Amino acid sequence: MSPLTDRQNKRPVLAKLVHFVRVALVIALLAAIPATSRPMSEGSVAPLLSQIPRGTMMPGIRIDLDQNVNGMWPLLDEHDNLNGFLARTLPAAKGLVGYRGPSEACIVLDTDLTLAAVSLLGSSDTEEHVEAVIADAKFFDQFKGWPWGGPPADTHIDGVSGATLTSLAIAEGVLKRIGGARPSLVFAASISIDEIQDWYPNAASIDEASGRVRDADDETLGRVLRTGPKSDDVVGYQGPTEMLIKVNSSGTIDAIRIRRSFDNEPYVDYVRTERGFWKTFTNQSITELSDFDPEAEGVEGVSGATMTSLAVADTLVAAAKEFAAQAKRAEEPIPKWYETIRWTRSDIATIGMLLLAGLLSLLGLFRNRIARRLWLVLVITVIGLWAGNLVSMALISGWAAEGIGWRLAPGLCAIALVSLLVPAMTKGNPYCNHLCPHGSIQQLIKPGQQSRRRWKPKPSTMKWITKVPGITLVLAYLILIVVPTIDLSSWEPFHAYLFQIASWSSLLLAIATLALSATIPMGYCRLGCPTGRLIDYLRRTSISHRITSADFVAAGLLIFALVYRGL
Repeated sequence: MSPLTDRQNKRPVLAKLVHFVRVALVIALLAAIPATSRPMSEGSVAPLLSQIPRGTMMPGIRIDLDQNVNGMWPLLDEHDNLNGFLARTLPAAKGLVGYRGPSEACIVLDTDLTLAAVSLLGSSDTEEHVEAVIADAKFFDQFKGWPWGGPPADTHIDGVSGATLTSLAIAEGVLKRIGGARPSLVFAASISIDEIQDWYPNAASIDEASGRVRDADDETLGRVLRTGPKSDDVVGYQGPTEMLIKVNSSGTIDAIRIRRSFDNEPYVDYVRTERGFWKTFTNQSITELSDFDPEAEGVEGVSGATMTSLAVADTLVAAAKEFAAQAKRAEEPIPKWYETIRWTRSDIATIGMLLLAGLLSLLGLFRNRIARRLWLVLVITVIGLWAGNLVSMALISGWAAEGIGWRLAPGLCAIALVSLLVPAMTKGNPYCNHLCPHGSIQQLIKPGQQSRRRWKPKPSTMKWITKVPGITLVLAYLILIVVPTIDLSSWEPFHAYLFQIASWSSLLLAIATLALSATIPMGYCRLGCPTGRLIDYLRRTSISHRITSADFVAAGLLIFALVYRGL
């Protein structure tokens, strides 16, 4: 075997190795992009009164800066009377990513924990998306009147046109913040081990949500449930009463006792010490207690404390109903991951376009001039003007730093994956060639070889101009590492396709880049697009085995990011 043949046989292996390192470099660079900290308070600081929607509260209302155990701030009037509560959606909504990142909302609730108002505190999303959401009062008005736990399951939530991902992420954040078990505002303290030590001497921990008591070996000893979070609105002589319920391993109630009461002494003590009264409710399951009718069963009040004891009976039954409903919900199957995806017509159309592009490519119809032009018009209309699903630096960097918004934007996620994975795994570039709306317009308006509007820059000029996309990409990355809050959407013309919210600067940039492409074939794609440069860097080629200057630049950027962030 000649040395030349030997080198040719080794080249494919070397090309795969070099390309693998190249792709790994890009993945590492994306992973090193820091998450923005622009609006993120992690829910530990009370919002300002100025951040609450006007007209929501009466004059003279102030915020009690002592956050309660439920993570909310009481709203008090001038006489220190409770008028409602204030809450933030972070950190509960931290994992809900819109177009670029998470958003944080301020929630105002009345004393019954019903939503009175919602406003936006801050967002990591792009300025155009955020401004469009803030300007849409109807979007925030739809939350008014939602009870704790959220509205009925079939409630339709309207997003903001042009800022659908940002607005829906905010809505889901609100749902997540008010989801779960309803907190007790009267009996807020959690159960301590000391309180149940006489019932379970070996108790080492208790799970507040389920009431499950475990020993040091993590073995379940039984359960202790408190009625406070389930029923704190049944009033006796002067106020509600909270009980602790001991449930053994077989599910039977062993004991009940009063934990705290707002009723008067000595009435509470009369009930506490009347053993015969408590025997009425023990030796049955929570389900049986939930069906118990104190009046029909002839439950009599404790002598001298009738109102207090009857309120205790009603509280036990009301709480048992909530416990039984909670257990029933826990038995319901957890939705599969694909059942949590929010599909829209534009998402379905986008994925349909991806599948159609693959079919047309297999059939070779992209080589047919008429079919090709019809396809380009379809891409501009469906993917561009209707769905607005364009891949950009803002999108890639935002999802790299904050997480991929696949649940809210399956169509955009699919097209982003195709644009980045297919070039890395094959030698094709379907996004730039067939799926980019801005590239499609450039293909339709490009000047012919003999066109009078065709401009041919000098070779020396072209040599430097072709470096613009790479230089832009490098600058954008460096600034992202140093200033994570930078909005890169204004660096590219793609936001112009979200014409409902697009700024004049985005529209003018789009027009300018198309004007360039009307004189230089595919002018913006070749001479200006940093996203296209990234995709091209990932693409496998016949010279993938060669280490280029771009590889050294990528390695240098990674070193800078790691050193700057102290990783």
